[in-house]
Amino acid sequence: MIKILNRGFISVKPKTLFYKEAEKELQEKLIYISDPEATIYLIEENFWDNESVLKKNYKKILECEKRQLSPSKKLELTEIKMDCLNDFFTFSFGNLVVDNEQNGISITKDDLSD
Repeated sequence: MIKILNRGFISVKPKTLFYKEAEKELQEKLIYISDPEATIYLIEENFWDNESVLKKNYKKILECEKRQLSPSKKLELTEIKMDCLNDFFTFSFGNLVVDNEQNGISITKDDLSD
């Protein structure tokens, strides 16, 4: 059974500049691909302005993206601010999330969880 979830989403794909800035801070070479897989962040269902919903969520998104690169070292990357996010990431927004799975959604704690 197909279920429509009451959530919107932000799809986030890091750009090469994000990896290069992380390499400078970590002082080590990172392995990255030119077309990385996106991370999908579920957000409130009804939003009208991409900019305002990104502004509301960008700190949490940035923290997660940094932890994916370096779970053991806390990256600062202080040069990444709201006004230049598009230099470091590609964003897409949508308000239709469909769950094709029979089982409900479960929450899993992993190495990126606090």
